[in-house]
Amino acid sequence: MGRRIATVGMFDGVHRGHRYLVEQMRSEAVTRGMKTEVVTFATHPLATIRPECVPPMLSTPSERVALLASIGVDHCRVLDFDADMQRLTAREFMAMLHEQDGVDVMILGFNNRFGSDRLSYIADYQRIGAEVGVEVLQAKECPGVSSSVVRQQLAEHDVKGAAESLGHYYSISGTVVKGKQLGRTIGFPTANVAVGDESKLVPPIGAYACVAVVGAGERYPAMVNIGRCPTVDANNNATTIEANIIGFDCDIYGREIVIEFVDYLRGEQRFESLDKLMAQLELDRQRALDITVSAL
Repeated sequence: MGRRIATVGMFDGVHRGHRYLVEQMRSEAVTRGMKTEVVTFATHPLATIRPECVPPMLSTPSERVALLASIGVDHCRVLDFDADMQRLTAREFMAMLHEQDGVDVMILGFNNRFGSDRLSYIADYQRIGAEVGVEVLQAKECPGVSSSVVRQQLAEHDVKGAAESLGHYYSISGTVVKGKQLGRTIGFPTANVAVGDESKLVPPIGAYACVAVVGAGERYPAMVNIGRCPTVDANNNATTIEANIIGFDCDIYGREIVIEFVDYLRGEQRFESLDKLMAQLELDRQRALDITVSAL
């Protein structure tokens, strides 16, 4: 097993700040002839420490691993943050990574802390790290970007801004399930998407210009409505995710698809008639086509 340089954190969303940290780690790895490793957690540590404070997640563990691999991380270790993990001190945590993963160097992100003793200063980590054979480095900060900022952007329907903060389009994935098929009756058939991970953040109610990724990576423009479809289903109280995949006409029930959010179109509204709804949907579809052309 080759020796490694590692960093630890949730890396939720793998945003530009995370990418800046990974770039620094990779640069050190090249200089030292090491492999890179990101240590992350299957669930947010707050789920164990303060469950009522757990934020909605920007990425599932599998999405996080794929995103980290896409930016050049050699190894990704996903740990279960349970009561035993919570009790580990910084010394014990670094010793574990040194012995089990061959980690000789750790690079700490800005304001990143780990261990039950919650050390305050980088010098403390460096002192303890030296005692267990791990050199500790401090990464430079990438200001203005955080997972909290991205969550706020999404809450405000600013999926375009979120994409800029992330360095990639925000996405959700799920299984296409049978809905009421009301869209077919007005010429706008939709895929009803059931998100598989309940911890995943779903953008708020509204209409969006998106890219739907189907099958072996085929990308299609799509207009997506998150809401209750009040015009065609006035008695519906459940929020659904309905994707009208433009230029796609195959049966995908039971299949997994990914929806990438490119821009926000408008809020959900109840129209006076189906004709007015259909006219608006036609405008939405054209706008979605125009907006997503560069994202395909």
